[in-house]
Amino acid sequence: MPAKQPNPNAVHLTVPSTLRSARFYREKLGFRMAEAHPSKDRPTWACMVLGSQAVMLGQLPSLDDARKQGLDHEEIELLKSDAKNLARGKAGLGVHCFVHVEDVDAMFRRLKRKRVKSLTAPRTRPYGWREFQVEDLDGYRLVFYSAATPGEGTGTAAG
Repeated sequence: MPAKQPNPNAVHLTVPSTLRSARFYREKLGFRMAEAHPSKDRPTWACMVLGSQAVMLGQLPSLDDARKQGLDHEEIELLKSDAKNLARGKAGLGVHCFVHVEDVDAMFRRLKRKRVKSLTAPRTRPYGWREFQVEDLDGYRLVFYSAATPGEGTGTAAG
């Protein structure tokens, strides 16, 4: 039987500055930096972990760096397309990253104390989750959620 993967599912978010984004995830959202490349003090890629979940943050490499990393012609063309599309608009449009936490209301209060602007207050949903949303500094939407207490109605509550 293979060893249990510590972070079984992860999303990768392309960001303008991995260092800046990783600092936000660590200082404001409570993630820890598990891995980074080329180094934790000057990352161009970082794996940020909260509990057993991971969010990877990475900058698009320059064309020179991409060639040095061994990207082939097809990958270079994809990189050029990604860079062009990223320059055209806001990152994260339509992307919602769901992050499970043990107590969504406690997380909401903690982020509020850290002055993270919430897009929504905690709400109990008909599908059994209690959740709230924030936007990171690059425009990606994070939905923090936990199981709703049995019998808890839908709507907001004092958080």
